[in-house]
Amino acid sequence: MESEALRDIVSENRELEQKLTKRNEQYIFDLKKSLVAANLSEEAQTLALHEILPHLVEGQKSGKTARQLFGTVAERTESILNKPEELPESTPALMWLDNTLLLFGVMTIMFSIMMMWSKGKSQPLGLLTLVLASMAGGYAFYLMYKYVYQYDRPGVDKSKRPGWFKTGSILVGAMFLWLAVFTGSSMLPAIINPVLDPVIVIIIGGIALGTRYLLKKKYNMRSSLAR
Repeated sequence: MESEALRDIVSENRELEQKLTKRNEQYIFDLKKSLVAANLSEEAQTLALHEILPHLVEGQKSGKTARQLFGTVAERTESILNKPEELPESTPALMWLDNTLLLFGVMTIMFSIMMMWSKGKSQPLGLLTLVLASMAGGYAFYLMYKYVYQYDRPGVDKSKRPGWFKTGSILVGAMFLWLAVFTGSSMLPAIINPVLDPVIVIIIGGIALGTRYLLKKKYNMRSSLAR
């Protein structure tokens, strides 16, 4: 980084540090000592603090402490030193598609094998039910990533994590939607929700998984279950 840009960041850090409460000021002081002990370069320390301080100052307005936002000094030091590798960008639509194809492939193969194993005693599922249930489930898994999984990776800024009540409400609602789609679509008439031979359904499921593999390579689709 150019020295002038680095000096500007150092200046911004100092201004932000002056706005800290005593408790948060002590946290930053201890964090600096920890980073120095870890032999992190001054430039890397400056950039790491620049990522933290704006969120810390903003969090103070609602009474949040540095420890609540970033964990202990040791935990934050570890996340700075072992920053996760950058994952390829993936849009919500692509992540939803990835989940949908995965669920469709797995469900079609699993339910078809169960049908053959039970010799027709299991309740068959129509093709449209499998498609709609996969789409609804794919969206539910995307919401899990959006509100939970993306904040569980080491080094991720946890200050942006939504509250647990909001997260829980959204996820419970998404799961109920998934079950409602699954149950409701199974009641559709056979003319629009045909029950196919299990072997044919397995082949369709295999095609879905193969398509997912090719699309992941072409568009860098990232699974919403990735941590």
